Amino acid sequence: MFGLSLRVRTLTECDNIEQIYRQTIEEIKAIEIELTEQGYEHAILMAYRYILCAFLDESVMGTEWGASSLWAEHSMLSRFHNETWGGEKVFTILSRLEGEPHRYQALLAFIYHCLILGFEGKYRVMEGGQAEREKVISRLHQLLSSLEESEPQDLTRPTDHVVRAKYTLSRQMPVWSVFAGFIVLWVGLFLGYSYVLHSKSSDVLNQLNQIL
Repeated sequence: MFGLSLRVRTLTECDNIEQIYRQTIEEIKAIEIELTEQGYEHAILMAYRYILCAFLDESVMGTEWGASSLWAEHSMLSRFHNETWGGEKVFTILSRLEGEPHRYQALLAFIYHCLILGFEGKYRVMEGGQAEREKVISRLHQLLSSLEESEPQDLTRPTDHVVRAKYTLSRQMPVWSVFAGFIVLWVGLFLGYSYVLHSKSSDVLNQLNQIL
């Protein structure tokens, strides 16, 4: 779904928005079911789903065609959380997660990915918002880097981090790779737990051209 966000931002029109809308709903439901079966806390799942919905809604409704589409009438946030705008709440959630970074490392990484891929939330309408948003990104990057330094992981074998089948999870995978793995099912490519996702965006777009 990171790839979906990248793609829709570049579209001047979208004839199959209803199909994408339905598929997105099913993807979100499938992710939630799978992670629930894996035993993750309900609060974590709800926070993850909320952030994902806010991220996708902003991507779609930030386009001219999205603002007048089915998506605008029934956003992901309204469908799953009965809310219409999560731009403020996402950062409230972030502040709480930062209080226990080791426990919520996966969610912190997910929010970081959303931010570097363009999520603005409340900073979109705030005076000086972009500068403040950059500060948040920098702070979050430093926090995640410190967590990685305290718990080094072997990322030298990329094949160990590839999702081989739809909705397949391995209990040997760290929590963050579970979240990241599901997000990239739309594009069939694991973007990796790193801070350089923007360098891979061209590969994502090439694959999405075959879908959208």
